[in-house]
Amino acid sequence: MGKSPFHSEFEELNLRFYVHRKHGTERRRGVVFIKEVVPKSAIALTARLIYGENYVSLPMTHKIVPTADRIEVEYAWRNRGQWLRLTAGSDGASQLPAENSLEQYITEHYWGYSRRRGRNTLEYQVTHAPWRVWRCSHAGFEGNGAELYGRELGAILSRQPDSAFIAAGSSVLVFRGEEIS
Repeated sequence: MGKSPFHSEFEELNLRFYVHRKHGTERRRGVVFIKEVVPKSAIALTARLIYGENYVSLPMTHKIVPTADRIEVEYAWRNRGQWLRLTAGSDGASQLPAENSLEQYITEHYWGYSRRRGRNTLEYQVTHAPWRVWRCSHAGFEGNGAELYGRELGAILSRQPDSAFIAAGSSVLVFRGEEIS
């Protein structure tokens, strides 16, 4: 779930890859978004204009069913009249990711990068509390991912994931970006 001025909470689904950038002696772990889906057009427009991110606004729903020892989640979005679904479930309680684990690597990125048409890459800082995670006992994707993400990524989405976990997100603060060369 994301947050934005005038929109306190909303579904957000994104397809991304991870990068590193050396800045002086600091190694910045960052993320580059391929496509982000949100249900509100104002949020998509703001993200495209301010950060150059590839946001689209589509109808979305979600279900999160937590119990003391498991969680089931489903996010769904409609593209060109067809519903796509991302589902996952886990047995056991959430925990903070182990140091140097894949879950920590994925959830603890504090820099974002986007390439804006005709301009240099934008680098912006993001802060949030560490996210608790559940390791998944099952996960899957349903629908025609190629329509939204392209043929190659759609093919990857259609197969069983190599790994999956659920993260309990938090409020995220996104700072004004700077162009880098």
